[in-house]
Amino acid sequence: MLKELTVIIPTYKAEKTISRTIESIIAENVLPDNIIVVEDGVYDDTKKVIDKYNIKHIIQNENLGAPAARNRGLQEVETKYVMFIDSDDFVSTQLIKGLVDSSNLHNSDISFGPWRLDGDSMRKGKIRQPPYLDSEDWIFNWINNECVPTCSVLWRTERLKKIGGWDERLKKNQDGELAIRGLMNTKKISISQEGYSTYWQHNSQFRVSKASIEDRLFASEVIYEHILKWINSNNNLVEYKKSLGRYCCKVAWIAQSEEYKNDSDKWMLRAKKLGYEDDGYNKKTIVLSRVFGFDTAIEIKSKLHTLKSYLK
Repeated sequence: MLKELTVIIPTYKAEKTISRTIESIIAENVLPDNIIVVEDGVYDDTKKVIDKYNIKHIIQNENLGAPAARNRGLQEVETKYVMFIDSDDFVSTQLIKGLVDSSNLHNSDISFGPWRLDGDSMRKGKIRQPPYLDSEDWIFNWINNECVPTCSVLWRTERLKKIGGWDERLKKNQDGELAIRGLMNTKKISISQEGYSTYWQHNSQFRVSKASIEDRLFASEVIYEHILKWINSNNNLVEYKKSLGRYCCKVAWIAQSEEYKNDSDKWMLRAKKLGYEDDGYNKKTIVLSRVFGFDTAIEIKSKLHTLKSYLK
């Protein structure tokens, strides 16, 4: 049994999916005593569903959001490691054991493991392996290329508590902000190639992916400020300014696609000041912008994204 790990599951109206999540964790030999469900407001029969598992159940009578629920669970953790798995996600084939073994072997503060996308109205995705990068490169891989969902991230509890846990202000990209803050505060990272988690996408109106553009831009602002302060704190990090500029360009495209022109202009100006002079943030957007112009390129890309989603 994996006695040195606690798994926290924040829930909100999760009666239809929580059993699959819990059973996948128990199947990975996590002690039921080390599984904590934090119900973020009591709105359905989640309690009835989880009572049979004899796991810890914390009720928050007010809906405070997933970061607050995760932090509430974190207060109870006394084990060496902690994971956060949302109530619609699940784990498979030794993912958790692989993460714990990797962390113990390398004495790491953060360990990343494989994952895949699946969900309502979409095809099952392929298993994705996290790359072997140092902490600095991981930050920019995260914001500019591909992240790792929280269901495949293992934290050393002491380190997570030291950096302050989850940012309860955020309604979007909470896991990204936490990972970036963690990566800026440690070089002890490990990678496991064992098993995988399933990051489930569903059509519920309560998904954070449905957060407003204002929430998305606020999270981007927080992340930008973290990284800029970190770069400016150390002359050895100056080389990463252009990578941050690329991120600014990406946010500018998002803002423009939502017709937030002032925000788009602000982010594009930031990109240029950081030395990123290209017209896009990847090969496709650069070509589109140079051929059709910025505004038309945004419209084309948005339509292509909509078509791609429809064809899944």
